[in-house]
Amino acid sequence: AAAALRVVAMAAPSFLLAKLESSTQTHKELTFRLADPDVNSDVKEFQRISKALGELTPVVDMYARYLEAQGELAEAKEMVRDAAGDLEMEAMAREEAAVLVGEMDKLEERMTMELLPKDPLDEKNIMLEIRAGTGGDEAGIWAGDLYRMYTRYALTEGWKATVLSCTTADAGGDKEIVVGLVGS
Repeated sequence: AAAALRVVAMAAPSFLLAKLESSTQTHKELTFRLADPDVNSDVKEFQRISKALGELTPVVDMYARYLEAQGELAEAKEMVRDAAGDLEMEAMAREEAAVLVGEMDKLEERMTMELLPKDPLDEKNIMLEIRAGTGGDEAGIWAGDLYRMYTRYALTEGWKATVLSCTTADAGGDKEIVVGLVGS
């Protein structure tokens, strides 16, 4: 007889599933509203709905894949039960189940992160001031290194970094750097 399938998918918490169902319903309603001619004629309302829809779409897509994977996992478990001594088929089904459980766990984690409230300041641009402080020449060199680190990170994120003011130290490095970071 085939051994019981030991790969276990952790069920998503009920509050998460309820929130995902609610988000899916909201997504459907917003999609429907976006097709309304009255909304299309009101630019501000159209932008507001489009933005809300854009924020919900990734999590709704992940949830759809999660449900798909859940169904595939049930099929894989059924294949293990139906293998009836075919060790190769049973091993293949167990491997598929393990992959699906891993994918579902990752999706659950990503969906949870997506559903966290957004900080309203995340959309704002910033002014970054870096000052050498105490420590002499080494502090100035460190401030320059810190500036380069932040600007490289900004570039990888697609942000625009503009030096607004810079005071160079005598031995290299910088006493003070002010950078404007503009996001996408």
